Amino acid sequence: MFLLVLAAFSVYLLSLAVQRLFLSPIAKFPGPKLAALTRWYEFYYEVVLRGQFTFHVGELHKTYGPIVRINPYELHIADSEFWDTLYGVGRVDKYDYFINRQNIPRSIFATPDHNLHKLRKAPLQPLFSKKRISDFQPVIREKLAILCSKIDQFVQSGRPFALNRACTAFSGDVITTYVFGQAYDHLQSPDFKETFQEPFMAASESGHVALQFKWLYPLLESLPEWLVFKMEPRMFLILQLAKDFDAELKAIRDGTAKENLDHPTVLYELMRADLPAEEKRLGRLNEEAQLLVAAGLTTTAWALSVASFRVIRSPAMAKKLRDELAAFPEDLRWADIENLPYLNACIREGLRLSYGVTARSPRLWDRPIEYRGWTVPARTPVSLTIVDHNHNEEIFPDSHKFDPERWLSGNELNKKMDKWWFPFAKGSRSCLGVNLATAELHMCLATLFKRYDFELFETDESDVELAHDFFLPSAKLDSKGVRVKVKFAESST
Repeated sequence: MFLLVLAAFSVYLLSLAVQRLFLSPIAKFPGPKLAALTRWYEFYYEVVLRGQFTFHVGELHKTYGPIVRINPYELHIADSEFWDTLYGVGRVDKYDYFINRQNIPRSIFATPDHNLHKLRKAPLQPLFSKKRISDFQPVIREKLAILCSKIDQFVQSGRPFALNRACTAFSGDVITTYVFGQAYDHLQSPDFKETFQEPFMAASESGHVALQFKWLYPLLESLPEWLVFKMEPRMFLILQLAKDFDAELKAIRDGTAKENLDHPTVLYELMRADLPAEEKRLGRLNEEAQLLVAAGLTTTAWALSVASFRVIRSPAMAKKLRDELAAFPEDLRWADIENLPYLNACIREGLRLSYGVTARSPRLWDRPIEYRGWTVPARTPVSLTIVDHNHNEEIFPDSHKFDPERWLSGNELNKKMDKWWFPFAKGSRSCLGVNLATAELHMCLATLFKRYDFELFETDESDVELAHDFFLPSAKLDSKGVRVKVKFAESST
């Protein structure tokens, strides 16, 4: 009996190999045969080597050309000119293999179907309009004032601190206040030690495992909380966040939520939105809120950290930025500074070299796609990666260099960069939070460099350089962060 089962299993594996290597609609595309044969190839780079598949795919393109088969089902393209075709406006679905990567399958980010995504996104768009975010500025300035009061303490003590943790605390308190009217006061945490930085990065990395083992999240949800905390202590804050969202949603539904807030919250507006009843179920809205907090916190904080490190490392850049800000009062307003050329250039470089989301995001078109003589079959998952694009030397010469001046030349290359710069993605699935992120980046970076003079402390390039793709970008795993010493800038004393 055992031999019969073994023989049957062997025949199954052989037939699967034949189908994938020779009979698949994408069998003709170049790429390593082992990748075409099994997803365990990707698993090795993502889980065993911890977030290395994005870099490996880049190496595959050097061997196989601009279009590569990277697993049994997907193609990857390394060609910035194709970005508009793949991610441009039009009816395009997301690959459902990635639906449960973050365990929020009903959020807009994870929604595969184009029409359902459009339905879910519609009530959110007005909440992140430029006017709404402008009206939210008093809260952003309030959080900045708290941030400055904490940094002032490091000025007085002379002790170093992790600026990236301060940025995470700031963006975390801003986005949680906007989403449901409650800040976790991470800005008040001693040395900014309590933030969402580790929890979200842990959840992000676990997504690589969850893609291969679909039962992982259901298993974790079936376990007692104390056991989950023991297995992964970093997840405590995320689980607490989900509980708090649930309590707030129930309070809004039951009419017992706090009133007279200075601003409308996202949860309150979503509960009142014109959506079908099934779209307003508490569990789905909870997942939406988790997405908004994670997206609005991690990417903004990392962009601030990367830009700050690079400017601090160059006294000339810091002086030029401070000189540009000198004419403005310390209580900065977004409208006054959003068009400052050098500040904008620093932010653009910070966004370019922090990447936003580093993972690929495959799309499925209902029709075949033509690419350089290849015909990609309809409904084939195809992706590009922002890391490849942001280091395209034809668009961004010396692409690994943080160079704000590249945006200020006014030449033809500058126009080309403007065309191909999209840190918040493109098309119908572009980032909702662009206005909030932009406001935070302008106001926080300007405030930090107008008020303070920073000096790097036991920190180097490797503390901000992309080393792991956990969906979110990660520097080396043993990094202690962007540590700095600080004093008041001469103009602020």
